[in-house]
Parts: sequence; structure tokens; C-alpha cells
Amino acid sequence: MQLDIVRTVASLVDCAQHTQNDSTTSNNPVITLSAGTGAGGKEVGKILAARLGVELYDKEIVDRMAQETHFNKRILELLDERVDGLKGAWFHSILTGQNLCKENYCRNLVNVILGISCRGGVILGRGGSFILAHLPVFRVHIIGSPARCAARIAAQENVTLSTAKKRVKKTDKVRKQYIKKLFKRDNNDPIYFDLVINSDHLSLESIADLILHAKQHVQSKPTDRNYSPFRLTR
Repeated sequence: MQLDIVRTVASLVDCAQHTQNDSTTSNNPVITLSAGTGAGGKEVGKILAARLGVELYDKEIVDRMAQETHFNKRILELLDERVDGLKGAWFHSILTGQNLCKENYCRNLVNVILGISCRGGVILGRGGSFILAHLPVFRVHIIGSPARCAARIAAQENVTLSTAKKRVKKTDKVRKQYIKKLFKRDNNDPIYFDLVINSDHLSLESIADLILHAKQHVQSKPTDRNYSPFRLTR
């Protein structure tokens, strides 16, 4: 646990040094992007990353956690944006002696996302908007009506509309529980974002255009100076 805290402090100091340097900040843009299931978040993230010349971090976040912590990647995947995997992680901890409790998982997630923010990139989900609330990053949330999101999922995954509707409802519920459990926040509350976009009647390219345009004109300041990653571990 002491090692986790030291790593978190080191990441915070490094990020603070980067954000104090205007040229570094402008050369390393960071966008945190969250989205409802079927709202087009990952697709928009790919477009943004390509246009900005940065990496898109999605499953790569889990990969980095596995590399840095040496925890079993399959177990980390059970915990990825869902809290019902905590039971399996607890059982794994008993068998292996690796501490995969919620607090330890959250500390390591914070470390990885802080590290990514220093290098720049588009961070998809995983509570990035809340973890980086004390830093001047651009936070975006994409939403969509259940019907439109389900239609996208049905088309993308070649499943029936009924199946897609159930998947959208279940996945969004699981993600909401994850955010509430780890960050004590409501991921659907617009107050935590710089920009909220309804994707029902916009193309993915148009959404990316809106995000980049808004990012150019927004005053880049932390949305919550009192919200520190340290609070996530208490």
C-alpha cells in the first residue's frame, strides 16, 4: 500500500510539472471521453486521437495496469468498468496472495491514468473525468436515446434489436454502479463535464468536430480543485 501511495505522489508531481508548462500542455492534449453504450464513444475517440496525433486509451488502460502491477490480466478485466467482478477478485486474492481489493484496484487505476495524462491522449471511460478533475483536461460525455443506441448495437454486432436493448440497459447500469462505487459520482450528471453531446442526430465526424471546436475555445481549468485522486482510496 505504501508503494502505491508513493507511485501516486510521483505521478501527481510529474503531472503538476507538465501542466505548469504551457508548451507541454498544448503539445500533449488530453481529452477524457465517456459515453453511453451504443452512443459512439469509442468510434469518436478514434477520430479524435487521429486528428490530434495522440493515442486512444481504452483496453490499453487494463494492459498498463497488468504490466505495472503484475496482477493477473484476466482478473483485472473482470473489474474493468464493473463492480460485480470484485467478488471474483477477492477470491483470486485469497488463492494468490495478491491484494485486489477495491481500494488497491482504484489506486492502481489512478496511477495509470495520471501517467497517461502526462503524455497526452484520448482516455475512454474508466472514470478518467473524475480521476483528472484536479487537472486542466477537456472532459466530454456522449449520450443517446436508448432506442438509437440499441439500433447502433444491433447493427454493429448483428444481434436483434431486443437483444441490443437489453445489452444497452444492462451495460449502462453496470457502468453507473462502477462510477458510483469507485468515485462517488453520477456519470450522467452534466456538471462533471465540459461538453455533453447527444449523438442521436449527429454523425461521428460531426461529433468529433464539435469536441475539437469546443476544446479550442474553452478556458482549460480544473473543474474541481478540491477533488483529489487521494480521496478515491479512502
